[in-house]
Parts: sequence; C-alpha cells; structure tokens
Amino acid sequence: MPALEAYTVSPTDTIRATMEKINDNGMRAVVVVEDEVVVGTVSDGDIRRAMLQDVLTISPVSGVMQLNPQVTTTSDPGARRDMIDRHHLTLLPIVDGANRLVDVELAYDPF
Repeated sequence: MPALEAYTVSPTDTIRATMEKINDNGMRAVVVVEDEVVVGTVSDGDIRRAMLQDVLTISPVSGVMQLNPQVTTTSDPGARRDMIDRHHLTLLPIVDGANRLVDVELAYDPF
C-alpha cells in the first residue's frame, strides 16, 4: 500500500506545490482530497494546459482539477487493473461508500 500523502493534495494547495508532489511521486497525477473525501484529480497535463492559459503557479489547484475523477470501491485487483487500462489512468483512487480516500492503485511502480 503506497503512502497516501505522496499522492494527495488539498484543493487550496498551490499549483506549484501540486507540481512538486507530482514530480516527487512519479505518477504524473495526484488526488485532490478535502476532509478525507475525494473531490478531484490533477494531472501534469492539467497543469500544463493551465500554464498555457497563463494561470499563475500560486493559484489554488482547485481551479485546474478534474471534478469527476474515476474512483472505485472494489477490492478486486483485476477490476481495478481493468479500470486503469480502460481509462488510461496512472493512479486510481480507492474510496469507501462515503467517497473517502482509503488507498490508491498505481498503474506501475514509479520507483
């Protein structure tokens, strides 16, 4: 199980802090969590597109995050892998019935 801190940011975190987290985790994405609940995801591509629109890196990441991320509640590794492959994900948030983040499934080992 990966350490969730490496794959999560808050909606109020800056785009720069989010870029640093994405760089450090090696997965090209992070999950945006507020009060343990998944509220979005952000990829390096989302940030690149924002920068092309002159969004400042000191802006909150909530302005560039994807609001309807793919998540799952399943514990079946095969079903998780299928979702990752079907939706071309680098990480898949695993949530409980209240959409609270409990784990992330990684598409590959970044290290």
